[in-house]
Amino acid sequence: MNSTTSHDDGLEWLREIRRNIAAKFGNDPHRLGDHLREMEKLPQYAHRIVRVRKVLEPVKP
Repeated sequence: MNSTTSHDDGLEWLREIRRNIAAKFGNDPHRLGDHLREMEKLPQYAHRIVRVRKVLEPVKP
């Protein structure tokens, strides 16, 4: 979907938030990801983080 496409689904407010967040990090998903990983380390967000196993196990048939 390109920027000239018109949306009429009531989610433009959400798209605006996403555009603002992306712009804050120079539209660089790596910078945003780095920021989010740093935020995960803060005590006030610790309860929101779900840790998974570091080693994946193969699916057994």
